[in-house]
Amino acid sequence: MDSATGWEDVRLELSGGVARITLCRPARRNAMRNRSADELLAALRAAETGDARAVLLTGEGAAFGAGYDLSTLDPGAVPDLAQVLDDHFNPLIRALRESPLPVVAAVQGACAGASVGVALAADIVIAGRSAFFYEPFVGIALVPDAGNTLFLPRVAGRIRASAAMLLGDRIPAAEAERWGLVWRVVDDDALLPEAESICARLAERPAAALAATKRLIARAAEPDLDAMLDMERDLQGEAGRGPEMRAAIDAFFASRKGAR
Repeated sequence: MDSATGWEDVRLELSGGVARITLCRPARRNAMRNRSADELLAALRAAETGDARAVLLTGEGAAFGAGYDLSTLDPGAVPDLAQVLDDHFNPLIRALRESPLPVVAAVQGACAGASVGVALAADIVIAGRSAFFYEPFVGIALVPDAGNTLFLPRVAGRIRASAAMLLGDRIPAAEAERWGLVWRVVDDDALLPEAESICARLAERPAAALAATKRLIARAAEPDLDAMLDMERDLQGEAGRGPEMRAAIDAFFASRKGAR
């Protein structure tokens, strides 16, 4: 736990005008629970009210993020996934897109599910060569959320996004670059230095011009973000109450019990 903030899942470090926000659940491949999303939002707000002029968003260890941590669900209850999105994940996605600070996501290893939405909510995305993107939702009887249904079709096109979401195949970093999901792919050991260099460049640029440019880009690219997040919430709530989702969750917990 960060003794200064009381956060358990997130670390915030400020240096040279750059706020590095790191999701710190490496044993779970940085899969996010509700608390993780809340702490990521709190860290972003702290960066905005402090001396930061740019944000670097990454994960600790071998993965950027494995999506939502299903192990945090109650195995005996029907999950209220609409409430999870409304209370925890949609506020984070909105905040990343609306923040006056430029956000750089450095993606290493696995980037799956809701973590894809978090990464694509950044302004600049770079990836290590071993990184891959993955949309597992339909395979567990859910629908994509955390902005995925807006961001992925908007940047990759409907046909590519449909294949990625309906089939659930991994998208390697090089292919993700061709699709436009990432700006640049670099060697794994160069990922954080490159991200830090980009953030340092951003931190030297006029803050008001950066913030205004972000607003213009968001207005042009995502005028319907709020409506899409609300639709994802509603349809995810329905999916979470369905029998196929119940079977998928039962199978998930059975596999975890068998692995012990």
